[in-house]
Amino acid sequence: MQRRLFPGMSALMAFDALARTGSFTAAARDLSLTQGAVSRQVAALEAQLGVTLVERGARQAVLSEAGRAYAARVRAALELLGQGALEALGQAPERGLKLAILPTFGTRWLMPRIPGFVRRHPEITLQFATRIGWFDLRAEGLDAAIHSGQGEWPGGRLTLLMQERVVPVAAPGLARSVEDWTRLPLLALSSRPQAWAGWRQARGLSGPVPAPVMRFEQFATLAQAAAGGLGLALMPAFLIRPELDSGALVALDEERPSGSGYWFVEPEPIPGEPAKAPVAQFRDWLLTEIARDTVV
Repeated sequence: MQRRLFPGMSALMAFDALARTGSFTAAARDLSLTQGAVSRQVAALEAQLGVTLVERGARQAVLSEAGRAYAARVRAALELLGQGALEALGQAPERGLKLAILPTFGTRWLMPRIPGFVRRHPEITLQFATRIGWFDLRAEGLDAAIHSGQGEWPGGRLTLLMQERVVPVAAPGLARSVEDWTRLPLLALSSRPQAWAGWRQARGLSGPVPAPVMRFEQFATLAQAAAGGLGLALMPAFLIRPELDSGALVALDEERPSGSGYWFVEPEPIPGEPAKAPVAQFRDWLLTEIARDTVV
């Protein structure tokens, strides 16, 4: 085969980093190089192959059709080389899964169940990162995410895990019935400014909705504030089961759909890129656990 079909490792790694991160700046940061060094390596690769891999714009670099196809092959080849090196050293290749999780969902629902996944798949190394809201999975080097919302994620492939149901809760003695919500302070999540209005509509209540007096970033701190008697909170019951069981919080109504859901998000696959088995295994395990909860 022609020598030009076998580029150097530095050029391949620079192009792979660019394809994964979507920008020369992020690729340079990923490789601990300068942006100019990455650009020169990619340009040299294009010159050696005689094909345009990157369509350079004013603000970003977009892979050409040929670039996208070649990126998938390069990624697979680099992974194969890495596995081969581990085998040569007498080590089993690591099967890792980097997952972004929601803070309260992660600590309250997911982590107590993780030992079951580890027992089933001891060969998979798990890494967790906490994220709220949308972000670029590929740019951050994450394989998947657990997200709450209405099923919108640019550049992502979503699998519905469960629909969310919420219930108004308060500290014991603060409120006797759900009708007290009109006279007591309302607490809310910053990411859900319309939660109380949506609940009011689902319950068929009329009249203006008082503005929440406090907003919080996470359900965990929202629950603590409600248990401390600061006001009424609208919470998914499955995330505050310990507080409800202990009596630290009292449910004032039945659970109702919030219009939101919990989703497993994967990056849209690159044509020709091999699927990562641990991602599918974790997704299937999650669905099994949720189905078991539903039956119970």
